[in-house]
Amino acid sequence: MRGQIRIAIIGAGLTGLRLAQRLAEKADVTVFEKSRGFGGRMSTRRAGLFEFDHGAQFFTARTKCFQDFLIPYLKAGIVAEWHPRLTDLNGGASPAWDRPHFVAVPGMTALAKAMAEEVLVHRETRIAALHAHDNKWNLRFVEGGMSGSFDWIISTAPGEQSADLIPRTAVFFDTLHAARMHGCYALMLGYDKAPRIDWDVAIPPSGPISWIASNHSKPGRSDAVSILCHSRNEWADAHLDDDQETVKNELCATFETLSGIAVGKASYVSLHRWRYAKTVKPADAPFMIDRSKKLAVAGDWCGAGRVETAFESANALADAILEEIQDTSGNG
Repeated sequence: MRGQIRIAIIGAGLTGLRLAQRLAEKADVTVFEKSRGFGGRMSTRRAGLFEFDHGAQFFTARTKCFQDFLIPYLKAGIVAEWHPRLTDLNGGASPAWDRPHFVAVPGMTALAKAMAEEVLVHRETRIAALHAHDNKWNLRFVEGGMSGSFDWIISTAPGEQSADLIPRTAVFFDTLHAARMHGCYALMLGYDKAPRIDWDVAIPPSGPISWIASNHSKPGRSDAVSILCHSRNEWADAHLDDDQETVKNELCATFETLSGIAVGKASYVSLHRWRYAKTVKPADAPFMIDRSKKLAVAGDWCGAGRVETAFESANALADAILEEIQDTSGNG
């Protein structure tokens, strides 16, 4: 019966929000998010008229389950297909995509915002530690104070961050502790006077930059020229702790060389560092769970790192916990 089980979910990205949607069928669910917004790496940075999806650039829908999930959001205009002009800046054949690519509208965070309307989310709430007491769990907040008691704790934070919270006695701790993710840099350039660009997406085959997109080419965006560059993950890993101004200057110089567009004419230049951006080695399962301690972790980092992987991880863990709740309650 609803209300008998209390579940705390750490993280309001797609995994956390999808878990909350599913688990609310049988439990009281509360989501705790450390930042002001929703979506995790499905993030949007706004600076005046400039808009940058500085995390996930798009998502695909390979499975029927995810396709069905997207239908109401497509109908509502919260998700739309993106048809960018692709190019090879080295003069080779332009790449082609073999399946539809989708974006949230008017920014990548919009899908998570829509999902969050259905669940209780405490934002700007950082979790410092978990405490067990009388077969229940309490959360201690960085800002001070403790939560009420929960039956289950689920972390959807990146593996390294989840490992800082999950007790070492959890059966999956060693596997979790070994999880690693690549970093990534996002370089954001805004132009008041539009440079000449005859492409929307460029995918350089080598060098520090792996992706360049005219963010304003996406559906529902401002017309202000907003260019987003992602670094190559391995390059980011090698420079994560470098002086950030030096990193920005190198990426700017690389962008100029690749595109022929002067960074000096940009009216907005900013760099964002993602320490946890892409899975190094996927886990052997879409989630990890300790049924006796009622602890679990999930996220896109358990699999291929795609947006759809985050959704699949949430669904798989929700199935397992809903079955557990049914078994322990004796209700069918």
